[in-house]
Amino acid sequence: MASQDRDKANPWIALRKETRFECPYFSVRVDSVSLGGGPERAYNSIRMKTYGVLTVPIDEEGCTTLIGQYRYVLDRYTWEVPGGGARSGLSDIDSAKAELSEETGLRADHWLQLFNASTSPGIADEFSPGFVAWGLHHGDPHPDPQERLSRRRVPFGAAIDMALAGEIASMSGIALLLSIHVRLQRGELPSPLAALLRT
Repeated sequence: MASQDRDKANPWIALRKETRFECPYFSVRVDSVSLGGGPERAYNSIRMKTYGVLTVPIDEEGCTTLIGQYRYVLDRYTWEVPGGGARSGLSDIDSAKAELSEETGLRADHWLQLFNASTSPGIADEFSPGFVAWGLHHGDPHPDPQERLSRRRVPFGAAIDMALAGEIASMSGIALLLSIHVRLQRGELPSPLAALLRT
């Protein structure tokens, strides 16, 4: 086996797996593991039952809509790109469409998935598909009754500035905005979308 292939092989040996906590959204596992046949040790991890989908909607004037809310765990108010937990039984794209409609009232004719990124690979198996959507149609938001959301329409460039300034706290949201920005600079986006972003 080539050295590079050996480096990519799984070195972990799971000796025991034990779920210590479970709720509708995730479980917490404490596994006994060995790395490459080394000493046994505990490895704590979060195993998600849902995952987050994210969408940056781009309207006819090159603006996007951000969602604001106070995040209990962070103990701060933050702006985020629209998104939320994927519903059971729906594809990534259908989950993204449902969340965009729920939080913003928007529907889109065109969708492009830019990534499916792991959010915290050292402790959790959560991943987040990221989309950009355009060809928007407006409707009424219908958020979860337990959510208190604000909406803010800003030029796409202003959203990039907010991400770089730390006003947007979600790393997946920051990555999605920057992915769109870099692909725009490289000429890798569909021309109708690129034209909107340059307005």
